[in-house]
Amino acid sequence: MRKVIIAIALTILAGSAYAQQAEPATPDYSSDHLRQIFTTEERPEPPRNVRFPFGAVEFRAFGMDWRIAYLPIFAPLHGSVAATTKVWPDALSLNHTEIPGAPPIPDHDSDMRREVRRIARITAQ
Repeated sequence: MRKVIIAIALTILAGSAYAQQAEPATPDYSSDHLRQIFTTEERPEPPRNVRFPFGAVEFRAFGMDWRIAYLPIFAPLHGSVAATTKVWPDALSLNHTEIPGAPPIPDHDSDMRREVRRIARITAQ
C-alpha cells in the first residue's frame, strides 16, 4: 500500500512540475485573428441523399431509387383489386396476408374411413 501512495504522489508532483515549466502562449488579439474566429461563412449545403416525405424514406443507393414506407398509407385500398366490390372490406386480403387458423380437413378415402371406424369400435369397448 505504501508503494502505491508513493507512486501516486510522484505522479502528481511530476505533473505539477511539468505544468510549471511550460510557458503560456501569448494571446493573439490581432484584427485578422479575431475576424477569423468570429466570422461565420455561409457554406452551401451539399445535396442530401436521403429525403423524408410523409410516411416514407427515399434515398438513392446501389444505382437505384429506394422508397421505404413506414406508414400504412401506401397499402392498396379496398376496391382497387379486381373482384372485391361485393365483399366486406378486409385489409389483410388486399395485402395477400393469410390468417393462421386450423389446418384444412384432409379428404378421407375409403381406406381411411374404414380405419377410423375400426379405431372408434376398439376405443368404444
